[in-house]
Amino acid sequence: MIIAIWIVAVLLLALWSVAGWSLHVLLVSGVQWVGDLKPLLERIPFAAFIERWVPGWQDAIRATLDLMQSLLGWLGGAAPVLVWVVWGMGAVLLLGFALLLSLVVALVRKSSPPPTPG
Repeated sequence: MIIAIWIVAVLLLALWSVAGWSLHVLLVSGVQWVGDLKPLLERIPFAAFIERWVPGWQDAIRATLDLMQSLLGWLGGAAPVLVWVVWGMGAVLLLGFALLLSLVVALVRKSSPPPTPG
């Protein structure tokens, strides 16, 4: 059981590391790609149908893209420090949780009576 806990913890830590690396690449890559998404709004299929059900959805998406572009530009300078801090906190929590689960399993094994042969 303890081996399974640590295998899952290592796999989750690997996924967490890939997510941190991806966030770093996203923040450092620049913000020009967000502006390239605006012309794609004009080519969304069934835009008139969506407009009937959700009026103003294109304006909301444009405003969200503008906000995202300014936010990514602001975070781009702090990306290396920000990503390392967030990754470190997540890694410590993940490994601490795996350690806690291992400790619980070890204590339950120690307190349970040995199996009787037969």
